[in-house]
Amino acid sequence: MKSPALLVLGAVLCVPATLGAAERTNFTGSYTLTPHKDSRKSEKESVKALTVVQTEKYIEVTEQEAGRKNTYHYPLSGPDGSYMTPTGLQGTCRGKLRKNDLILESFVTARPDPNGPLVQVHTKQKWELSTDLRTLRIHVDVDSPQSPIQIVDPWIDTYTRN
Repeated sequence: MKSPALLVLGAVLCVPATLGAAERTNFTGSYTLTPHKDSRKSEKESVKALTVVQTEKYIEVTEQEAGRKNTYHYPLSGPDGSYMTPTGLQGTCRGKLRKNDLILESFVTARPDPNGPLVQVHTKQKWELSTDLRTLRIHVDVDSPQSPIQIVDPWIDTYTRN
């Protein structure tokens, strides 16, 4: 028969792990991009949507725009996952789930100039879900360690949960 002290110790040690997992934000759901206030939507411009599936091991993000679908699978632990851009460039990716936000990173090596050197492009997304879980803000930063200039200025996309 197990000692009552061991049972109590086991319960006390398991509670913090359970509480930590319960406090994490769950990004699972579908979202629609909120147009920027200063942009005028043309009739040909399509709606951009995200579908997110979150598990303990990975985040799967499906982007849909203009009839095209791209799905990305970001592992949350272990080795980096395979990543492919919409244009077919291959690279790696990973995710890190924190208490209130999510960090998604991808690394792709490209040759922008056919006669130039290979360049690694690093994209980092910081996802933040509002306290009411209705608004998703994605801070996007793209950089290249080999480039003397910034490739693209950082931006923020805002999505509304459907």
